[in-house]
Order: sequence, then structure tokens, then C-alpha cells
Amino acid sequence: MKTTGTMLLILALAAIVALCASEEEKPSWPHHKKAATMSPAKEFTSPTLSTTIPVTNHTTLAPTTNHTIPMTNLTTAAPITNHTTHAPITNHTTHAPITNHTTPAITNHTTPMTNHTTHAPITNHTTPMITNHTTATTPAPKPTPPAVLEVADYNVKKGTVVCVRARLAIQLKIQYKVTGGKQSWGMFIVQPNQTTASGSCQDKQATLKLNFKEGSIAFLFQKDNNTVFVKSIKAEVNYPFTNTESHFSASNNSLSVFGAGIGRSYSCKNQSVMINSGFYLETSQQQVQAFNITKGDFGPADFCPADQPNYTIAIAVGVVLAILIVIVIIAYLISRRRGQAGYQTL
Repeated sequence: MKTTGTMLLILALAAIVALCASEEEKPSWPHHKKAATMSPAKEFTSPTLSTTIPVTNHTTLAPTTNHTIPMTNLTTAAPITNHTTHAPITNHTTHAPITNHTTPAITNHTTPMTNHTTHAPITNHTTPMITNHTTATTPAPKPTPPAVLEVADYNVKKGTVVCVRARLAIQLKIQYKVTGGKQSWGMFIVQPNQTTASGSCQDKQATLKLNFKEGSIAFLFQKDNNTVFVKSIKAEVNYPFTNTESHFSASNNSLSVFGAGIGRSYSCKNQSVMINSGFYLETSQQQVQAFNITKGDFGPADFCPADQPNYTIAIAVGVVLAILIVIVIIAYLISRRRGQAGYQTL
């Protein structure tokens, strides 16, 4: 409508301009005027108007149809089977997977989004390996704990005077047979708290006997002009090293061990004496004396060869040092003579 009004206004203005032009051509008064030169009438050009016709948009909405498909949840519980076996026990529990399918149908040229949710099946496997074995057996007897070597002091008196004194630790090393005829070694340690000492003393001989529950050990000391030594050892032991053999004994009457000067003691840290084949007497921290004991005290010690000091290394070192000293002195004298000869030449 606005465009139509504009066109009418333009046409009215054009009509008014044409009317005014026609009235100017008529003479208003009858006077003679100088002729005027008129320019030729020009062609009237109407302005070009752009007319835009508004576009009317008619939007017709298509009816929306909503189809709702009911959601169906299918849940299938698999049967639970329990297998019970006493050894091992296994439980298998399996849950069936739960799947939800939701499909909305929309007709507005829209591709429906389909969501597929799939839960992985949850499987729990619990397999405890429980094995109980119960066997009733007769318990074996507990072995006797191994004894420890202990040093003890044993005395033999003649009246009120000590005539034999021995301070030492003793063990017996005995060979015995085992199954199949093979040989094995057993150790029997003399326990001081279960051992008592007895004996006698004469002018030339003295005895020391150690008595314990499993047996005894007897020493015979012999005195000659200059020394005292052990001439005989006899040992007897009842101890079950094996199930077939438990009694062991040995004696030797031709020994010459533990010797020391008269009025002196015999000392040795470790020593082994063979009474006979397969039977040994082993002593530790030993100091023994028979006869001429003053006030019950040991006399000066005579050491066994193993405990005697070894001066060989000390002597060798001293000799080497002496040789080096001599070489240094000789070199000094030679260099001094050469120096004096040089001065005399000048």
C-alpha cells in the first residue's frame, strides 16, 4: 500500500508542472513585447523507481507425530550353579548382561539417535584352594639337646693334701656302626655337674677316676726320676648312638701323655689322645698335675708342643734386619772412601 501512495503522489506533481507550463504560453496583456527565443522543449524523463514487492512467507508446520515405543528391559538371570567339592571349593557366579535398547521415532526429518548401552558381564571367580591333610602319626622322641663343653676342676686327696688335680673339659669321640655296615662318629661330652672324682695316691703312682651316669674314665699317673706322665687311660660309655649298639669301652696301658717335670703342671689348650682305634679322648683348656702340689695350687706350667711359643719367625726377621744394617754400613764406608780419593786428586 505504501508503494501505491508514492506513485499517486508522483503523478500529481507531474500534472501540476504540466499545467503551469501551458499557462505561461498564453499572453496576459495585448502589449508588443520583444520576441524571446525559446529553447526547444526537452523530453521529460520520469525517474526510474525500484519497486520491491515484499515476500510473504507462509510457514505451514507439519503435524508432529510422536510415536513412543515403550521401553522394554529384558533381564534374564542366568541360573546360579554352586558346585561344592571338599577339595578344592569352587564358586562360579555369572550374571547375564543387561542390555537397554531405546529407539525414539521422530518424523521431523531427524535421524533418531540410537543409544546402545551394553554392560559387560561381571564374572567373579573365587577358587580357594583349601587342602587339609591330617595324618595321625606317633611323635618321634625328642633328641637330647647337645651338651656344651664345660671346664671342671677335679681333685684327689691323700688325707688332707691334694695329690692329683685336673682342670679340663672332656669329650669322647667314638666310632660306631650304622645301617648297611657303614661307620659313623659320635661325640659324648662329660657333664661336670653330673660327674664325681675319686682316686688314690701312692709313692710312684696315682689314679684319677671320673664317674658319671653313662660310664667312667680312669687315668693312671706314673712318676719316675724327673717327670710325671699319664701311663694308662681306660674309658667306658653306655650311650645309644644307634638302636643296635650302645656299649663302648677302650683302654690303653702303654701311653706317655700329659708329661711334666716333678712339681710342675702340664698345660694344653686342645689335645686328642687315641685310646685305641675308633675311640679318642679329647681335652680342652687342660692343666693337670700329680704329686708335689703345694697348697692345692698348680706348679709352673710345661706347655704341650702345640702351645709352645714359636720364635722361628722372630729369629728370621732379626737376621734379615742385621744383614741390612751391615749392607748399609758397608755402602756408607765405600762412598766415604771414594769422596776422600777425589779430594786428594784435586
